[in-house]
Amino acid sequence: MPMFRYIVLQDGGRREGVLEAASEREAAGRLRADGASVLSLASAPADAASLDRPSRIEQLADQLLIRSQHVELILRQLGSLLRSGVPILTALNALSRTASPPVCKALTRTAGDIREGKSFSKALAAHLPGIDRVTIGLLGVGEANGTLDRMAVYAAELKERSRKIREQILQAFSYPVVVMLAAMGVGAYMVREVFPVVMKFIASSRRAVELPLPTRMVIALDHFLSNYGLFVLLAPVVMIALVIALRRSARSGEWVDGLALRLPLLGGAFQFHANAMWCSTLGSLLASGLDVLAAADLVRGTMGNWLYAAQFERVRTMLRDGASLSKSIESTELHRLTPMAHTLVNVSEEGGHMDESLLEVARFSEDQLNRRVTLLGKLVEPAVFVVVGGFVGLVYFGFFLAVLTATRAAR
Repeated sequence: MPMFRYIVLQDGGRREGVLEAASEREAAGRLRADGASVLSLASAPADAASLDRPSRIEQLADQLLIRSQHVELILRQLGSLLRSGVPILTALNALSRTASPPVCKALTRTAGDIREGKSFSKALAAHLPGIDRVTIGLLGVGEANGTLDRMAVYAAELKERSRKIREQILQAFSYPVVVMLAAMGVGAYMVREVFPVVMKFIASSRRAVELPLPTRMVIALDHFLSNYGLFVLLAPVVMIALVIALRRSARSGEWVDGLALRLPLLGGAFQFHANAMWCSTLGSLLASGLDVLAAADLVRGTMGNWLYAAQFERVRTMLRDGASLSKSIESTELHRLTPMAHTLVNVSEEGGHMDESLLEVARFSEDQLNRRVTLLGKLVEPAVFVVVGGFVGLVYFGFFLAVLTATRAAR
């Protein structure tokens, strides 16, 4: 199909780009339908569309400049505009006028893809960094059942809850980490600068002196960190990179997410988060009038946890074969991971109001998640203090015993 490069005046500003249309007349009509005044319209080379696409460098820059809070705000505003009856293209143009330059470019390119016939969720995923798989899945759900406004707000609420949980965890860890770094800095200074002076004094003594055990332990720790300290620092970075790489595929990601659910303290938080996610999503879809098979299929695509996504794949297969939702859940790991949901679904299938039961389980899981995060924050601080206190105590105890040994050797 021919490509046309255009320059238009829209909403008091000048805008230009590339548009695909069957004829120049059709291209001009589409631009005017968006409320734009055409200043220039001419045919463009076949590869001109690539000029309007972001380069790799632009994509990396946008990933750094566009934060998750920006995406959250865009989704909330978009949901409000759509609920008010504003068309999707008009809403994107309105949001682009008040957004930052990187977000404005992303929304403009998204609107261009929608004009070419692409779905909103796929166009947004291609141009707006910071959009995760869960959000794209929810927006796809909204496009499928006509509840895009609700799904956009719901996706923003999910991102907000995740952000608050991260902030709560960072707040719980920040003070202990600062104390630990300060104490380790003092200990490192003692070991690297003060200890060698004492060791030289002991070595210059005429008497053979055996160093105390705590002093030898500190010296051995210093030698170990001097030789392998870089590996100790790189180990967490390598582990995080490995986990991210493994979670890129469904099979290895299912294994990693299943292992994460078995971690002490953290595993419970991951489980409650996933339970709240699928129960609230499935309950919202059923409340919107979607049938249970289509809802389960869409929930599978919105799950950020690969283990839960695999369970919903089995649930979808059993539902297609004619099984009930409660029987499908019972045949998977979901009845163990979310026993309360299994019980309420089993009861509500006979009495109705399954959507309300699932939303109630989601609220319970969110409450338990907040409790678990609060408990984690309360346990981390004393645990860090014990570790830091033990390290600093060992350094100071070894130092004073070394001084005492050096004093005795000088007599």
